[in-house]
Amino acid sequence: MVRLSKFQRLTLLAASTTVITAGVLSAGSAFAAPAAPHTAAVTTAGHPDAAPRWKQITDSPSGITVRLPGKPVVQKYSAHGVNSRSYLVPTGYGAMGFSVFDGPGKAPDKPWDLKTGLKGAVDGYNSGDVGARLRSTDVHDGTKDGDHYLEARLVGADGRTGHIRMVDHGEQAMMVMIVGTDDQRHAVDQDYRQVLDSIKAPEHGPRAEGSAVSI
Repeated sequence: MVRLSKFQRLTLLAASTTVITAGVLSAGSAFAAPAAPHTAAVTTAGHPDAAPRWKQITDSPSGITVRLPGKPVVQKYSAHGVNSRSYLVPTGYGAMGFSVFDGPGKAPDKPWDLKTGLKGAVDGYNSGDVGARLRSTDVHDGTKDGDHYLEARLVGADGRTGHIRMVDHGEQAMMVMIVGTDDQRHAVDQDYRQVLDSIKAPEHGPRAEGSAVSI
């Protein structure tokens, strides 16, 4: 069995959430080959260098912008009427990034099924490494700038740690995710908070109640 790197598993996590409709999961065959080992020295901040160059990344179709600690790998997916773009950056402790999803028909009056999306993301990560046994804990929801979100801490059986947040932006949904090792938890937590604070999304009108759109 090929063992995937943390970065590859995170890309699989991102990819899997685009095909969760009706409980369908992607096998993620595009990530079957292992990545080259990361040999750069890791600082106490959890990055390959002491001062990672944070960059503002814009998802052009949606106008959503996020700051990430480096130039991201961009991956696009389309399945079951959901299109997505994922922007992922490897770090000294693992990987982090965000994905933006366009719903079927881009109906702003239908809320996104964030609970299904979160579960699919965790299942997708674990499907890339059956030994990871990543699980979500402290699951809670809230509202920021008028947008509903669902958030959880990620905990792995092998000491992996991380965070995930699913956000309903109306015509789009967004996922922010970060995965690292427990000995770098402070850096993981700090970077996650920095990413959340940097998110800017175009204003949109209020959404009416309606049936949920799965991701």
